[in-house]
Amino acid sequence: AKIEYNYHTMMQAFVSPAFRRTVVGKSSSLLQRRSPTTVVRSFASIYHADMEDLSHEETSSPSSTSSSSSSCAHSLLILGKPGGGKGTISGKILSDFPQFRHVSTGDQLRQHVRNETKLGLEAKKYMDEGCLVPDNVMIKMVMKDAVEAIKNGQSLLLDGFPRTMEQAVALDEQLDVDMVINLCIPNETIIERISDRWIHPASGRVYNYSYKPPKVTGMDDETGEPLVQRDDDKPESVLKRLNKYEKATRPLVQYYEEKGVIQTFRGTQSDVIYPEVQEWLGEQLAEDDVEANTI
Repeated sequence: AKIEYNYHTMMQAFVSPAFRRTVVGKSSSLLQRRSPTTVVRSFASIYHADMEDLSHEETSSPSSTSSSSSSCAHSLLILGKPGGGKGTISGKILSDFPQFRHVSTGDQLRQHVRNETKLGLEAKKYMDEGCLVPDNVMIKMVMKDAVEAIKNGQSLLLDGFPRTMEQAVALDEQLDVDMVINLCIPNETIIERISDRWIHPASGRVYNYSYKPPKVTGMDDETGEPLVQRDDDKPESVLKRLNKYEKATRPLVQYYEEKGVIQTFRGTQSDVIYPEVQEWLGEQLAEDDVEANTI
């Protein structure tokens, strides 16, 4: 009964109205996509293979599960340049749309390594050698949170992965990303924002001349000691990172544009951009609720 219930909730997640909008009617891409049943079976195989690694088992019956599981679950990806306000926008989304569960691969990776889990030990081998953690390991980490979230009727807010088209294609083997928010902030704005950041090395206190300047220019408020600028925060270093990001994510943006699931938001201030994000996301969720209730 437990397996049947998990299969049922996963099917709700993947065979959503958003998934149907993405696949049905797009004959050119349909042949390249797996059927919903195939996706769910693939997901289920990951679920059962990694069951022993889950921190706790689901003990509730279908009748005791939150009513939110009757709604369509979603996988929302947020893209944004480093220093472009992605963290701020993500926090606002989680506050206004509590059905989403934040899946930050950076946080996950640190937690798995710290707790010395099976995945953490595997990832640490690559990290100790100065290598990037392979995509398949990162996907397993994402799927662990995904399994638990979907069982609880939650949607996912993916932050930090995928970063490249190759990672997106690999993730699509297990999870259907049906909504993507792309934050497009001018490079000049980000360079100015980050290059205004100075720190007090001994304490780690951070100042920013744009919105949180020190009382005395160049000096720490508490100790009076000199502030320094990290090499990574210098304009030339910031521009180099931004160019690298754009080169890696341009194909990723095109990939999701072809799927018809991405929306780009442009601006220079998170407080101005977010109302547009909030309106768009609310419309997507409301539309899916209406379609789900008519099926």
